[in-house]
Amino acid sequence: MLIRRIMFQLFSGALVYLVIHTSSVQAASPTASDMLNFKPQQANVNISTPSSNEISSCRVQLIKGNKLQSGRTASGWKLTDGRGKTLRIFFDTNGDNRIDIYSYFLEGKEVYREIDSNFDEKIDQYRWLGANGSKWGISNNQDGKIDTWNRISPEEVSQEILQAVIQRDFNRMNALMISKAELDSLGLPDSESNRIKNLMSQAPAKFQKTVAGLINLTPKTQWVHLETEAPECTPADNLGSRQDLVRYSHGAILYQSEKADWLQTGEMIKVGQAWRIIDAPVPGSGRGNAESSPLDTMPEIAKKLVEVQLKSIDEMAPKTSSDPKAVIKYNLDRAAILEQIIAQLQGEQRDVWLRQLVDCLSTAAQSNPKDRAPYERLLTWEKQIAKENPGSSSAAYATYREMSADYAMRLSGETSSEMTKIQESWRERLAKFVQDYATSEDAPEALLQLGMVNEFIGKETDAKNWYKQLAKHFRNHPYAAKAIGAERRLSLEGQEFELSGSTLGTENPFDIKSLKGKTVIVYYWASWNAQCAEDFKKLKVILAGQPQGSVEMVLVNLDNSAGDAINFLRSSPIQGTHLYQKGGLDSPLAIAYGIMVLPNMFIINGEGKVISRNGQVATLEDELKRLNKENKENKEIKK
Repeated sequence: MLIRRIMFQLFSGALVYLVIHTSSVQAASPTASDMLNFKPQQANVNISTPSSNEISSCRVQLIKGNKLQSGRTASGWKLTDGRGKTLRIFFDTNGDNRIDIYSYFLEGKEVYREIDSNFDEKIDQYRWLGANGSKWGISNNQDGKIDTWNRISPEEVSQEILQAVIQRDFNRMNALMISKAELDSLGLPDSESNRIKNLMSQAPAKFQKTVAGLINLTPKTQWVHLETEAPECTPADNLGSRQDLVRYSHGAILYQSEKADWLQTGEMIKVGQAWRIIDAPVPGSGRGNAESSPLDTMPEIAKKLVEVQLKSIDEMAPKTSSDPKAVIKYNLDRAAILEQIIAQLQGEQRDVWLRQLVDCLSTAAQSNPKDRAPYERLLTWEKQIAKENPGSSSAAYATYREMSADYAMRLSGETSSEMTKIQESWRERLAKFVQDYATSEDAPEALLQLGMVNEFIGKETDAKNWYKQLAKHFRNHPYAAKAIGAERRLSLEGQEFELSGSTLGTENPFDIKSLKGKTVIVYYWASWNAQCAEDFKKLKVILAGQPQGSVEMVLVNLDNSAGDAINFLRSSPIQGTHLYQKGGLDSPLAIAYGIMVLPNMFIINGEGKVISRNGQVATLEDELKRLNKENKENKEIKK
């Protein structure tokens, strides 16, 4: 009978190879041929593979890793050639009797890896290593196609762009484009954010025009070189963004087909460890050689509205949100032009402009909660989009922004007696949204908000469940790490508190373990949070009344700029160890415990364990008295 399925499995404590036939199951160690039957799922991966004559000299070896907390032992199979050089290592990292990492080697060095990160026997991550590069792709659907990139260099971006054009595969190019969550994480001003959105809106049409014009490209076309100038950096404080903006304003790919020619990448922006594109490629080597804009596919009236009126409004966009009137006027003026553009378009052409319209009306509504007119316009559009395209991504986009605007407006006029009712309503709308639009681009944020609102109203079990859903169903989304951290924070009482990092200004290393034996107050703060200044005043008074050396203060700053924290501390100084890591609320210091609301205070006892994860300045003095008494009694017992 033919072999129907091949898999690796642990059996009786040792890794064995199962060859599953239609009628029986045999357990045996894998042979070299068995291991060589496994091939990289991604194309054009350069690895060492012995010839048929060399296979007999290859050896398979059982290897064991560390014993895990679960009591299991990690283990796997290693294949070496006749010279003793490694060819393959297939490993079970969590001891669940299934291979979850497939490593491939070139001349004894690992150059490619496929990973089953959630242990469901399906590959969802692909890493190129060593001589093969540095890119790290994520397949959300676990279908072998990469949906986004966790890490990718500019050169590798250009290689992917060329392959997308050769294969006429827009989805492959789309995996390189900046996502909504990534764009939001940069915290760009509206003018810059809208510029990027406009370019991205034109990308599908521009891509199709490019591939239609490059009919001579074939699978034999070779990438030769990426030509760029040095990357440009715009400081966050100059741009009014959450972090520095690092980008290549232009790049050109030299490729060899029937002849050598050029393909422009468009602008590339760095987000974390990945470079992202915001536009589609066009033929040529420089800005002057760019093809005509895909706006040509739009009706002439719509094109003029974009090129003249919308462009003029964007050029006058306020650089910061400090002037609400200017923000409102800008967004309403923009919305009026967008409505005219949408009226000239049909079908999918309208989608990106509808999204921009929804964004403008939502921003205007939230900037002046007393004026209901922008919200009513938003609500009308939301209903119209949902009616025309029920269940669509555009309907989900509009619904989420309408409900978010409604929630923000209701909060602005709340009284303490109304707060619970507002939060309950928000919780219900979020739960309905994730049910109706479970796979939408806003579903991860909605799940995160569900966790937060359930925390706020004291339903911590529900909060944990929502955070778990986010981490499970959107494990590669930037919010997943926050959800995991938040779930960890909600289970901290009685657990050891882990915290390490660099000190603010000096960047000296610090680990909270160095303070064992003392009571420690860990206070997460940012200069933009109005409560912090008052808290610092009260904390100084409380700390001054404690026995010398009994209490230590660790203050974790979550500003976007270290300079903002330092300037704040000059006017509101407080003694303690100050930690800082770039990234603000998206920094590792914040993500580790899912810190999303400031201030946040933890109280740690002399054993380094958390006794309170929701410490309050108002009750801190009584808490410290009790802890000091306990610490004193513990010392006497030890004597």
